[in-house]
Amino acid sequence: MTERIALTDMKAGQKARIVEVRGGKGVHYKLQLLGIQAGAFVTKISNVFRPGAVVVQVGGGQTALGYGIALKIIVEIER
Repeated sequence: MTERIALTDMKAGQKARIVEVRGGKGVHYKLQLLGIQAGAFVTKISNVFRPGAVVVQVGGGQTALGYGIALKIIVEIER
């Protein structure tokens, strides 16, 4: 069984597949440059207290995303 949640709702260390990025062309373009796009697998490394930065690993690199951007990334996790 799978569940769709926002990236911000994932727990540290949890892996998921990105299914949707909500936002305009600018958001999509900037996230694609980081490898964050529908179909990519992401691991949440850590997060600072809400509403703070969310650190994720995509492919071979890690990046910190602002809480507002992370909220626009919808992932699918196995339950």
